[in-house]
Amino acid sequence: MNIPDKGRVLIVEHDPSILCSYRNRLSEAGFKVAQASEATEALHQIENGQFDVLISDFELPEMDGLSLLRHVREHSANLQLVLILDSTNNQLALKAAELGVLQSLVKPIKPEILEKAAALAVRINRKRTNPGTAHVSTSTRGKSAHFTATEAKNEFGRLLEKAIRGDVVVITKHDAPKAVLMSVDEFNVLSGAAKSRIDTLSDEFDSLLTRMQGPVAVKSMEAAFHASPERLGKAAIAAARKRG
Repeated sequence: MNIPDKGRVLIVEHDPSILCSYRNRLSEAGFKVAQASEATEALHQIENGQFDVLISDFELPEMDGLSLLRHVREHSANLQLVLILDSTNNQLALKAAELGVLQSLVKPIKPEILEKAAALAVRINRKRTNPGTAHVSTSTRGKSAHFTATEAKNEFGRLLEKAIRGDVVVITKHDAPKAVLMSVDEFNVLSGAAKSRIDTLSDEFDSLLTRMQGPVAVKSMEAAFHASPERLGKAAIAAARKRG
């Protein structure tokens, strides 16, 4: 039986047995789980992947959990954070809250509590990253596909590759186009087309101006400037009769 993806979770825990327990529980519940035993490893994964929630133990080999979460928060405003403490510590819980930590849980953590905390964090993250009905559509030669805004964020690399290959990626919100992602080559083609039209209009204007400055046109203009009011009136009447 296929279990639906409930969210992407990164667990940071230096104790292998606890890490295995957390990972198995969340994986069985339908979460996509990545793991790290050290802070630097966790930061590397966050830089190279997309997660809904980071669940980190406070006691880590290289730096404590708060320091890790502080580094994470500087680079990711939407990633939800859960801190795990060895014992109740109100001071640490307050510092964690200042960093935007969603929950501070105290060991031992019951499996169902861990699962509920992860589910809540994922739900909050996805509401923040996809508050409206935004979609991304990619189209080329009449073909199109649609993605939610969250999927577009998680798969931005794939969309970027589409644009590099020559596809035009149209980003819409509430069914209205808001932005376009395209390759530099496509942009240069469009920019060149606009310049070509402007150059054509410029050439046509220059040609018209040249004709206006020809001997016949110049003679006609001189005649008009030196004509008496009576002649100008007769010319105007004659022109009106021709149009009628």
